[in-house]
Amino acid sequence: MTATWRLKSRFFLRTFLGALMLLGVDWVQVLHAENQVMIAYVAMGTGKAITAVDLRAGRVLKTFGLSVEPHGIAASRNGTNLFAADLTKGEYVEVLDVKSGRPQTKIKVGRGSHHLALSPDGRWLYATLSEVGQVAAVDAKSMTVVGHITTGPGTNYTVFAPDGKTAYVSNTGANNVTVIDVEGLRITGTISVKQAPGHMAIAPDGRLIYVVNEGSGTLSVVDTASWTVSANVRVGNDPHGIAVSPDGTRAYVTNYEDGTLSVIDTKNLKVTGTVTVGAEPEHVEVTPDGSLVIVARPGMGELVLLDAKALTKTRTIMVGEEPHQIEFAVNR
Repeated sequence: MTATWRLKSRFFLRTFLGALMLLGVDWVQVLHAENQVMIAYVAMGTGKAITAVDLRAGRVLKTFGLSVEPHGIAASRNGTNLFAADLTKGEYVEVLDVKSGRPQTKIKVGRGSHHLALSPDGRWLYATLSEVGQVAAVDAKSMTVVGHITTGPGTNYTVFAPDGKTAYVSNTGANNVTVIDVEGLRITGTISVKQAPGHMAIAPDGRLIYVVNEGSGTLSVVDTASWTVSANVRVGNDPHGIAVSPDGTRAYVTNYEDGTLSVIDTKNLKVTGTVTVGAEPEHVEVTPDGSLVIVARPGMGELVLLDAKALTKTRTIMVGEEPHQIEFAVNR
């Protein structure tokens, strides 16, 4: 394919998507129905946007402008809405209508909303408020805040148990993870980990939580039955992001200072590989089919894609200014 043809095809695709949006057609479903794309949504920070990326073709499909500077992002379970958290400037989570590509409303959650997490049933949206050490619990249907829970300094990341009854919140400044009863909206426990816990991931069966400790270069493995740390795995320097494969056999950790990705065997709890991905990698996700590992490099404005089995780089996608948290489109 020539460069001229690639430019023409991109122009045609973006024009086509724009026409579908104007007509009120569900453009995500049209592309999924044709099995043409694997779509990821990326929060673009100071770029004040969410970017939709076709991972298969390695191209940006659409960039949706926002009024907030999103660091965190979440997608509704039916795929109709995207939620974007404003870490640096304001107090709102902005809600984007995917079909039209336009902002729908804003939810006032409090200053410094860092990361977003949606419960498995789609009922609750949790926004971590790092500046005030709280998590805001939002009813995702009515789009209203139902309460704030003070968890500790540097509230960072939330994961939900598979049954949605329990939420776990990391507190970077307290070196612990708070356990929350979701229905009762109350704290039921605290788990001590290593220095400066940040991003987390939960095993598919919900039995283990993997906590990245930025200050100690380790990954804490937490047993959710006993609320105790069963192991601490040494990864790289200044680890940042964490993702677990859909089958639960591998965990992937980005190491910000080293510019690498550590691969952990979750059965033996050992690092089985280290891959160079480029300077200052942050967020990481695994595609729902388990085929690709996606690494965001905000400083370079790019996503690095790796084959999840071979651990080889398949492509780099330039997405724009400051990519952060990643979500995947729902094939509804």
